[in-house]
Amino acid sequence: MNQMYKAAVIDLDGTLLNDERKVGLKDLQTLQELENENIYRIVATGRSLFSINEVIPGDFPIDYLIFAAGAGIMNFRTKEIIKSHHLIAADVKNIANKLCELKIDFQIRAEIPESHKYVYKRFFYNNPDFDRLNNLYKDYSEKLSEGYKYGNATRFIAISPKSDIVNIISEEFSQFGIIRASSPIDNKSVWMEIYPQDVNKGSSLKYLCNGLNINLSETIGLGNDYNDIDFLKITGRSYVVENSPKILKKTYLNTVSNNENPLSEIVKDNFNL
Repeated sequence: MNQMYKAAVIDLDGTLLNDERKVGLKDLQTLQELENENIYRIVATGRSLFSINEVIPGDFPIDYLIFAAGAGIMNFRTKEIIKSHHLIAADVKNIANKLCELKIDFQIRAEIPESHKYVYKRFFYNNPDFDRLNNLYKDYSEKLSEGYKYGNATRFIAISPKSDIVNIISEEFSQFGIIRASSPIDNKSVWMEIYPQDVNKGSSLKYLCNGLNINLSETIGLGNDYNDIDFLKITGRSYVVENSPKILKKTYLNTVSNNENPLSEIVKDNFNL
């Protein structure tokens, strides 16, 4: 295929990162080659800025970062946060009260740039993924206490080992932006994330491309999970890796697994490099 794209948009966990949470050497080389051809390299991830720093260095060869599943956009070269979104305090309180009524384990993530910090509510059923995450972030999290003063927040993350959480959250909070994701911790539990309306990786990509004077038809996308759908729906040519859920593999073009340098494979097919 000879069409020249102007930007490559890539998910991080389970896509650009392999199972050891590293980027393949061939894909690193491909990122450098894209820079040489003046093609924008955009990573779109659900991770917070803090969590991103745990897996890629500050000089990683990309141009822009869409993080917190679209709640923030950063110029990765200058580290300037171009845009961020948050839930207002009144909505945060109402959402928290409803999740408590439903007895769903949840976190309230602080505003960007500190969205790795959170308060949480834990109920009394088996949810090992939630506990693992709290253990990983024990220095940045605390239990939601009685009389807690609610402020603005980047997002809620509700975690459950049961798939029925998808319908419950979608129905109860339809006035907000709802994003489903598979757990990056155990790859099994369902994470339902609650944002302001219309906040997702796709809407942030539209905003970024508009500022860069890039038509969405001139972008190519690569993802692996449900929270990538919003940008895969709008990129000019969209791929998912082999390790994606079956429903995504039926909808988008397929490429190799995240352990086999998938970025290099799609670049080989679509760019004149």
